[in-house]
Amino acid sequence: MIDIHNHMLPAVDDGANSPEVSLAMLQEAVRQGVEHLVMTPHLYESDIIISTDDWTKRIAEGSRILDSLISEHKLPIKISIAAEVHFQDLLSVILEEMDVLIGGKYLLLEFSFVYVPDNIEKIIFELTSKGVLPLIAHPERIKPWQRDPQRLEELINLGCPLQVDIGSFLGTLGAAAEKLSHLLFERYAVHVVGSDSHNMGSRALYTKPGYDWITERYGDEQANLLLNINPARILAGENVVVYPVDLKPIHFSLKEKILNIIKI
Repeated sequence: MIDIHNHMLPAVDDGANSPEVSLAMLQEAVRQGVEHLVMTPHLYESDIIISTDDWTKRIAEGSRILDSLISEHKLPIKISIAAEVHFQDLLSVILEEMDVLIGGKYLLLEFSFVYVPDNIEKIIFELTSKGVLPLIAHPERIKPWQRDPQRLEELINLGCPLQVDIGSFLGTLGAAAEKLSHLLFERYAVHVVGSDSHNMGSRALYTKPGYDWITERYGDEQANLLLNINPARILAGENVVVYPVDLKPIHFSLKEKILNIIKI
């Protein structure tokens, strides 16, 4: 399996806070059957407001430490370095000066949990015109989209794949995230899933349980698509198939609800 989103680099963001924690997370990834990890440390405007140099050096040092751990402990796993980029005014600077894309094409783009800009179509157009395709990070955790899932349709219809956190559909990241992630699965609006793991406790890696959950409900072919095939395509800079979807919630009448209960 390929984990396209995690925070295992030591001491660079709110993820692993030491090489020891990074090692434990790497070993757990191997135990669960992950063969490739894409490191996606947070990148906020505050990280680079003065210069991009400090963040770049910290990421390079974190990568060096991971390479050393993997070599020393003979772990059968590959790593790639990218970033989870928070939507910000410095996006153009980031794209010009920093190597943050996955597969040279995909930008793992995170929006505020409480606010999504109204001009999102313009934002997507400006990015795609530069050859950059946003991979939307954990949309199921964003409150405006939780309240109105149909707002996600415009992103999907623009060709943006959605990355859902495994913890969301397993129910470890709150009821609202769980509800929206289930809706996205039901409408086949999930294009890739990631662990978004930060530590060995509250934000642990659940890749194998996630694969099993998808297999049980949607079949092994869908699980393989979301945790192997599509992540591999993204790593190779290839296109991921993104179909138009209808995210309008289904509202049942009282009679329909009663009939559904009787059928059960």
